[in-house]
Amino acid sequence: MAGSMLMERGQVISLICATPDMLDAEDAGGGAIAMRLGVKPPLSWPPEHNDTATRAWMRRLLTETPDEPGYVCWYMIAQNRLVGICGFKGPPTDKGEVEIGYSVVEAEHRKGYGVEAAGLLVARAFRDPRVDVVTAETLPRLIASQKVLARCGFTHVGGYIDAEDGQIMRFEMRRPSERPGA
Repeated sequence: MAGSMLMERGQVISLICATPDMLDAEDAGGGAIAMRLGVKPPLSWPPEHNDTATRAWMRRLLTETPDEPGYVCWYMIAQNRLVGICGFKGPPTDKGEVEIGYSVVEAEHRKGYGVEAAGLLVARAFRDPRVDVVTAETLPRLIASQKVLARCGFTHVGGYIDAEDGQIMRFEMRRPSERPGA
């Protein structure tokens, strides 16, 4: 992994921030993006919720917010292997909110990668003084995703009905108070 890339490091995983050329490489498949990242290829690719339309959306977001590259997509690396993606759905809103998402390839499920990635994203977000709340949304059928959020300290705060996906569950984590007793 090249040292000049924007990275976050955890105990087990590292996150590498996507660039437009990385997204282009990913369009050619998991082996191509792994080669671009300098890591072993994933056991399967792409993870759920990561398709051509998603990468096109990420490219637009990178173009629209060039000074905020850390608020888009990150590649998840464990044991020098590409294991998934995670990231933000853009920079902080005027209300001080950012939304995270994550997806691990099925062969790498139940290894704690999603929990650690979500934790790294939350820590990164709260280092930004503009962020007061980190949110995440999931579907009721994605029990593992709900468990990841619970393990990271998120609270289920409701949801809504989406025209395409149906019931959406919304979770959030507020910035820890820095005042004793607050």
